Parts: sequence; C-alpha cells; structure tokens
Amino acid sequence: MSDNKGCFIVFEGLDGSGKGTMLAKTAEWLFNSHLVDKILLTREPTNSTYGKQIRKMLVSDKEPMTKAKQLLNLYLEDRKEHLEKVIKPALQLNTVVLCDRYKYSTICYQQAQGIPLDKIISLHERMLVPDLALILDVSPEIALERIRQNRAKYEKFEKRFFLEELRQNYLALKKQLPNENIKIINAGLPPEEVFASIKRNISMVLK
Repeated sequence: MSDNKGCFIVFEGLDGSGKGTMLAKTAEWLFNSHLVDKILLTREPTNSTYGKQIRKMLVSDKEPMTKAKQLLNLYLEDRKEHLEKVIKPALQLNTVVLCDRYKYSTICYQQAQGIPLDKIISLHERMLVPDLALILDVSPEIALERIRQNRAKYEKFEKRFFLEELRQNYLALKKQLPNENIKIINAGLPPEEVFASIKRNISMVLK
C-alpha cells in the first residue's frame, strides 16, 4: 500500500489495449465485492487547462515525432495538478483510486519521441508512486484494429511504427523501474481471462 490511507492503481498500455473497458469492469467489481468503501475513477490527460491542450494536440497533429518537449512539459504540469487536487486528497480519504494512464505513459511515449529515458524518469522522482501499475499488453495490429472499429480517425501516436516502439518501451518498464509494482497483463487474451488476471493482481495489493 502507499504511504496514504487509500490505494493508487494505474491502468496503462497502447490505445486499443482495453484499458477503459477493464477499468470500468474493475470499478464495478470492487463496488460489488465490498472489498473497499470508496472508489474514484480518473484519467490523464485530465480536463484541466493543460490536459485540454494535450488532447487538442493529439487530435490535430499528424506526425508522432513532433512537439516532444512541449508535450512533456504539458504532461508534467497536468500530472502535478492532478496529484495535488484529485489523487492525493482521495487517498487521504481511504479511497481506491483507479487511474487511466499516469507517468508510465509519459515515460514510454516521450521516450519514443526521442527524449532520453533518464531525463523523463528524473522529472518524476518526487511524484507519487502507484501501489500497482497494470500494463495491458497487445500487439500493434490488435490495437489498431480495435481503434479502427471504435472511431473514424487515428490520433497523433496511432501509427504502426510508433506503436511497435511504444510497446517495447512498456515491456521494458519492469527492468527500468525495479522498485515499483509493475505487472504486465496479456490483453490479447479473451476479455474474461484478462479481467481474471487483473483481479488477482489487485486483490494482492488490497489485502
């Protein structure tokens, strides 16, 4: 558990990995299981001024390798505000916080954009470490097909070559951050098997 009273759980992975679906299923399961009293669902980028700028860039920009430093700075500011105004206050109230994306996205995406890994990690050194980070791993082919089925246009980072590198960055996180509780989930399996794995890992941190 974290130093706070609650529990901070992060869902990560490529767009199309099933994060949103599994996060919603997890919230429903926890609510009905009576394992916890309070649950908060949140996400990054947020709806703050910084988050809105990020979302606008992700939709309007076409090239995945551009504006890396600008995005890094926006993500950092958005995350600091998110932690202070939403996540930490919820944890102090004994809440289980389920977050769709966190610092691992920035580490993986902006690293793939060309920013040095060590620099990105150092910028997050004083930020809260989650009790559990679940990396939902799928192939770029599966991710792109799922995205295509759900919306008409791809966003800035949804290019095959970029997703290939991004996936490798996610898979490397366990070795790069050995002191953090990072679990890789095979999200290419049938949904019920993916969810069973998620429940096992979350049950361990809630004991």
